[in-house]
Amino acid sequence: MATVLSRMFSPAPLLYSFVVITQFAVGVYFGAQLEPPPVVTLLYWLGFLWAVGWWLRTDSRKRGVASVYDLGFFLYIAWPVVMPYYLVKTRGAKGLLVMLGFVATYFGAAIVGMILSVLVITLRS
Repeated sequence: MATVLSRMFSPAPLLYSFVVITQFAVGVYFGAQLEPPPVVTLLYWLGFLWAVGWWLRTDSRKRGVASVYDLGFFLYIAWPVVMPYYLVKTRGAKGLLVMLGFVATYFGAAIVGMILSVLVITLRS
């Protein structure tokens, strides 16, 4: 039971869950043609950088890859470049599949949120 919980609450599933939930919400706002409140945007970016940093730190320790000194600032500035590089460096060609899965999850959740939002608005009117 402890193994199942440790895997369930490890950084990778929580990062994917965070992305699915937040991108779905972004899609709902976009589909309803509403602007999300500024605090939601702030919390999204803080949560996203925290989740990515936690995943990167845990994964690099597991794989024996040295980390940079100020990981938070480094991720804030360069995460779109660092993450693909890290994945390809540590996983080879499989890293490309991980990136593709993440991008598909990121955009897929937003598209599903948009579609459901538009359907609900259409059915109400």
